[in-house]
Amino acid sequence: MITFLSIALISTVSATTIADAGTARAAYSNCLVDFTTAQLDEKTGTSEFKKAATATCADERISMITAMKKDEMEFGSSESEAKSFATEEADGVLFAFTDSYAGFASSNTRPVKEE
Repeated sequence: MITFLSIALISTVSATTIADAGTARAAYSNCLVDFTTAQLDEKTGTSEFKKAATATCADERISMITAMKKDEMEFGSSESEAKSFATEEADGVLFAFTDSYAGFASSNTRPVKEE
């Protein structure tokens, strides 16, 4: 019975942490959607967009990295490993937007927010 309760408690904590990291990732992504859409509407050039995108949504990016770092450390990663992984994940979210910008501009399409 104690083992079952321990597993249930660990599962609950893990699910909450994953939800926090997932929520933070979605918030960062959605902020970038808003920024990208505004830049597309203003017809900002690709290189100018890429430069500006790295500095936008700083609070959301920090929140995502913090949540993912916490998650990774709870699963046994060292602080430096967790920070590196979380930063790489945030960089991947940003890259998805900077890499797709020219395609959005040429096709006159827009990114869609995560729900």
